[in-house]
Amino acid sequence: MNYFILIVLAVQAVLGAYLGWRCRWAFGAVLPSWLMNGYVFWPLAALAVMSFPLVHFSGRLLGVALPPWLLFGTAVLYGALAIAFGMVLIADVLGLIARRLPFLQSACGYVRQHPHHLGFLILGIVVLQVAWGLYRAHTPRETHFSVAVHKPLKNGEKQLRIVQLSDLHVGRYSSATLMQEMVSRVNRLQPDVIVITGDVIDNSVKPYFDQEMPRILGELKSRYGVYAVVGNHDYFGESPKLSIDAYTRSNMRVLRDEVLYLEEPGITLIGRDDMVRGSRALPPGALPDAAGRRAPLAALTARADPATPWILLDHQPREIDEAIEQKIDLQFSGHTHGGQFFPINLIVKYLYKNPWGLLTQENYSLIVSCGFGTWGPPLRFPSYAEIVVADVSF
Repeated sequence: MNYFILIVLAVQAVLGAYLGWRCRWAFGAVLPSWLMNGYVFWPLAALAVMSFPLVHFSGRLLGVALPPWLLFGTAVLYGALAIAFGMVLIADVLGLIARRLPFLQSACGYVRQHPHHLGFLILGIVVLQVAWGLYRAHTPRETHFSVAVHKPLKNGEKQLRIVQLSDLHVGRYSSATLMQEMVSRVNRLQPDVIVITGDVIDNSVKPYFDQEMPRILGELKSRYGVYAVVGNHDYFGESPKLSIDAYTRSNMRVLRDEVLYLEEPGITLIGRDDMVRGSRALPPGALPDAAGRRAPLAALTARADPATPWILLDHQPREIDEAIEQKIDLQFSGHTHGGQFFPINLIVKYLYKNPWGLLTQENYSLIVSCGFGTWGPPLRFPSYAEIVVADVSF
């Protein structure tokens, strides 16, 4: 079996055991005794905790098209359990601290006598976070940045408006209506260039075509075109070739370790393949469709005119020092989802130098979008679904 799936299931087992143990402590005195019976409680807890990974992976491994409502429901439950895990862990840590503080002993005694009060408080906070997270995931915002590039445009223009879309993750429970609204909003912004920084498709091209995404996304309009790079999910699905074919049908120009000079605006786009290409991170059965790792950035910049502004499209914002060393002027990335929801956002902050937003260093600027869609739980908090609008002065 895929080691990744085994790791996910092991993590789920630990999460379930911890939440189940604390749930029995908090609600054991107020819930029916039959429900608290170990032969009933633990199988139900295991079913709840394992529902999303089992539904998600079994559907992919068996090639079965499961109902969207089942995928959506188990994904929301998965997000709720992850939030609950974070909240309970914080409560336990605070409880350990409180026990060592004499002036909080009465509060600790109250919680020991009425643990269900704390349990219902945490449950209420989790429900509110899930509701707010669903709202923010389906209520996109425009995030505006003003960026300076210290090179002129050859046509004499002083500014370009670049709209970035990232991580749409079109899947079985994506909303075609929301995507149509996104396209309309982008077109109203009258962009000069649209860049799409990977993971347009979640895991399969089938929902992309079933929901008529080639037609919907093909309606994106900009002055100088729509350009995209692939992300890690393009490798985790059927194959990058199928994804690229789908994007091409949506009127996107896909750049895979390519340098493209746009003569009219006078800018150079450098589009990198995703860093998972040729790596051990690829799951068994994944089709890289190209031998070896992606090209070094130095090999790409060697083919670019240094007198033109260099704009790099790279799905994952990891090799920032290399981009600075190679004199990249402006980079657009995605992948992080801004952590998407609590407590994942706390982990993502430590994994990336710039997990979300604008980073400037010397003459280099990096914009990382938290993305428009979601992976797994359709929740966003504190992040939100976003359309990035970069007004770039030259």
